[in-house]
Formats: sequence, structure tokens, C-alpha cells
Amino acid sequence: MTRGRMPSSHPSRIPSLDWDRRSILRGTGLGLGAAAAGSILAACGGNDHSAAGSAGATKFPIATAPGDTYFLDAVDKSQGLYEGHHLDVPKFIYPTSGVQGMQLLSGGTINGGAQDMLLTIEAFAHSRPGERPVVVGVRYPEPINSIVVAKGHNWPAQDASFKEKMASLRGKRVGVTAIGAGADLQLRLALSAAGMSNDDVTHLAVGQATPAIAQMQGGRIDAYVGISYVTSRMMVSEAGGRIMVDFTDAEVPNVLNKQVVYAICVREKFAQTNRAAAQNWLAAQWAAKTWITEHQAAAAKELNTGSFNGKAATESTAFVKHFTDVLVPKMNPMFGVTRESIDRMIAIAERLGLVKTGSVTFERLVPDFARAT
Repeated sequence: MTRGRMPSSHPSRIPSLDWDRRSILRGTGLGLGAAAAGSILAACGGNDHSAAGSAGATKFPIATAPGDTYFLDAVDKSQGLYEGHHLDVPKFIYPTSGVQGMQLLSGGTINGGAQDMLLTIEAFAHSRPGERPVVVGVRYPEPINSIVVAKGHNWPAQDASFKEKMASLRGKRVGVTAIGAGADLQLRLALSAAGMSNDDVTHLAVGQATPAIAQMQGGRIDAYVGISYVTSRMMVSEAGGRIMVDFTDAEVPNVLNKQVVYAICVREKFAQTNRAAAQNWLAAQWAAKTWITEHQAAAAKELNTGSFNGKAATESTAFVKHFTDVLVPKMNPMFGVTRESIDRMIAIAERLGLVKTGSVTFERLVPDFARAT
């Protein structure tokens, strides 16, 4: 996949602890994961995994990650919902970042995965037809990001204005998962919304939650762009500090709080030739959504033990309640995608210079079967 323009705002990487691809709070071998994924990509690139799997099911490799943003995948696996929807999903693939996830999708190593919407739009604009990601659903119809600030600084009060809070980051070191990944794009958007430039802060690639917590505890970053509901709150409980900017807050500019940030993606060629399998995958995720809402205590326990090594019970319970009470009522049936939401995100991608004006449209990005009616 040809990458778009990358940010020029002091990108650098801090050597860090690595994260276990099964549990955010077990650190093991990110570099090994990257190497393994790279070898998989080389071995399988260009393939569409559409052959029948076990018992006539469609083979459907998926990229995912531990944590609340990808919890539907874990529930589908643990509850046997893939098999019930005629999908043969092998062992999950865990990319080291959204950028690598897009490379795996473009190369045909995976058929689908949840992805940052801006990264999806950028990848669509810069990838070849057939290899591009297309959006077949909106998994979470609200922003998931926040800016967590470290303790020991003279940050503005919580009731300060958005611009005042963002201005306090000027000259500070702000951690993101990877330069050019979804969290970094959200930081760039927040800076723009506050009338600031990318160069007003130093963007540091620190990886997922576990290494980011270590970097904040060690005083090597001043703030971190939280990548989900739970991980932002874990950062606060593990490293101190507080959530200074929550992108869902009403006082945050609409360009931030009206986003739909997580897309359900499949490879374009797969959507064209395996529509039924793509729809079955959506149905499996919808069934996982229903299981969570009907088994909230069990869901919170599974999220805590499976993704957070048993150390985020309170946060996991809070997320399941938020998911049930706030997110689910906002979802369109079967994660249907609206023109309004996609047009808004395309406009943001154009604003950030990720894509040329008019290069991505709702009709090209969203297959007809995935559009909300």
C-alpha cells in the first residue's frame, strides 16, 4: 500500500517495552510480532481468502487487537459466533499498528478488521483498486480518543476551554501509538481545531497502552493520545494524571466530537466477490453486540481478564455499561453506514491533507449493501 503524506511534526520513536498481542498488560515481543506479520504478508500477499473453510464455511482471516475497541472480535471467538455465521476464522492476526493492519489488508493476508476511519479513507485513496479497504460498517459511532496528561504539570483546570487546554500542550511531548496512525491523526486534528500547528508539540511514537504507561511513569512523555475508553482510564489509574480532553465532550469542537472513528473494513475485491461472507461477518459482530448487552457482568469479566490481565475490572465494567447505554442506541441496524457520517470524515481527511479533494466519495468507499437505509 502506498502511504500518504506523513506528518512532519518532530516524529520520533522512544525505545519501549513491548505489548502482548493477547493482553494489553502483558509485555512481550512487539518486534517479533512485526516480523511475523511481515513474513505472513510476504507469504500470503495478493490472496483473497474466499475458499471454503471447514464444513463449507468461508475462510476469513481477521486482524484485531486486545482491548475494548476490538472486544466484539473476542466475543465472536469465545462464544463460537463465527461458526454460527458460516465463517472459518483462524487464529487472529495482531498488527503492531493500524498502518500495518492496512498493509495486511491490502496484501490479502486478512479479509477484514476494524480500523480508524481516517486511516481507512487515506488508504483507500492511495491503494490500488481491488486492494483498497472499503467500509462495510461503523463499529463505534462516536470518538474513542482522549488526551491524557501526566501528573506533576500545571495543567489548566478541567473547566477550562478546549483551546486553553490544547494550548497547554505547546512544547510538550505527546505520545501516540505510531506516527501516521489513527491516534496521531486525531492529535493533528485536535491541534488544528485549536488553531495550532503540528509543530507546536513533539509527536512521539510509543506504541500501545503498556509501553505508553511506562513512558509516562518514567517522565518521558507529558501526554498521551488515548486510543479507547478503557485504555485512557487505565493510563490515569496506572500512571496518574488525568483525562484533560475527552473527544466526546460537548464543549469539544464538532469536528472532533461528531466523528465516527472506527470503521469495519474488508478488502474491496473481497466485498465484490464475497458479499454474503462480508454480510455474515457483520451479522456475527451484531450477535456479539447482543451477547454483550444481555450478559453485561460476564462481558466485563471477559474484557478485563482477556485484554487487561485482570487489572481493569472497574474500567471494563464501566465500558460495558457505556457500550450498552450509550453506544448501542446510536448504532444503525447491522452497523449500517450513513452518507452524512462518511462525508464528514472525508472532509476531515481532506482538511488534514490525507487525500485530495474529491478523490474519495461515499459511493466508492461504501458498498451498496453496507449503506444505512
